[in-house]
Amino acid sequence: MLRILFLICISSVAVAQGIKQNVVGDWIKDEIRLRDGSPILDNSMKSIQLRYIFDRNGNSRVVYDGKTADRPYRIKNDTLSIGNDTFYKIEEVSDIKMVLQQITAESANTDLKIVLTPAHLYYVGFMPEKYRTKGGDTIYVFKPNYLEPFFMDPAANASQYISENFDFPEYRTGDFYTRFIITKTGEVKGIEILRSTNERYNNKLIAAIKSSEGKWKPGMWDGQPVNVEVMMGFDLGWTEKNASSEVSDEDKAQESNEFLEEGKYFLTLKNYNEAIRNYTWSLEKNPLNIDAYYGRASAYAMKKDTKKMCEDLLQLKNLNQAKGIELWNKFCNK
Repeated sequence: MLRILFLICISSVAVAQGIKQNVVGDWIKDEIRLRDGSPILDNSMKSIQLRYIFDRNGNSRVVYDGKTADRPYRIKNDTLSIGNDTFYKIEEVSDIKMVLQQITAESANTDLKIVLTPAHLYYVGFMPEKYRTKGGDTIYVFKPNYLEPFFMDPAANASQYISENFDFPEYRTGDFYTRFIITKTGEVKGIEILRSTNERYNNKLIAAIKSSEGKWKPGMWDGQPVNVEVMMGFDLGWTEKNASSEVSDEDKAQESNEFLEEGKYFLTLKNYNEAIRNYTWSLEKNPLNIDAYYGRASAYAMKKDTKKMCEDLLQLKNLNQAKGIELWNKFCNK
């Protein structure tokens, strides 16, 4: 009897080892359904990014919607355990597919069936976009699942982490679009702000992106670490606010004053073009913003654009502004 039990144990270990040989590798989610095969109707669930990379030493890298963590794994019979809280039954594993059945303590009706494809098959037909810098470095362009650096944080993806560290006032709305490079050594380089509705805060966003350094693992291509360009947008209530078909006069006045402050800021920096741009936006929101006319007239004066300066002073004159009338009579009424 003991001999039979011993042989059964040896056989179970052999089966587990055989399964493990097939599990080792880089796997990317191809399909996700409920346990009974029913489709998932929640689009956010259907579109989740899920990737498992298993090595031969019992270590795995788990990527879930941009959040990445390294966790130990083990296989016993046909059960795959990842960390202490994720369990799957391996229903099928081969060179072309792995099917995992989620095991939870909840109702079996909520368990998921996940079909994964080996990365090398997932990549069939994919050619990475890349370019060379003036310094001769090759930069690859980020594409989720195919070519991406790993942001090592199980609680937040890179966008969430940077947003949390971006010192942008909650009462404001803004839209920013950025570009940066994660190098082959995991450093954050070449940070640029490509679009900004509040340029005064650009440096704070650059600092927030830089604060993510140390949490990145480089992207891989052909088994080698590579430099990867990442584009990332930060919509801080901007789209939601501007999607409203009706904007109250109070909101318009507030936005006008926000642009006014931006104009004043750029005027102090002697960046007259940006000052004029923000004063103009301020007046588009509120054509009666007197300070914006004065500010824009000052910027035009510093640029020696007398014609444009006098146009703003004439507006102030027409609005019966005493100082505006005085300046118009002094510089424009000739």
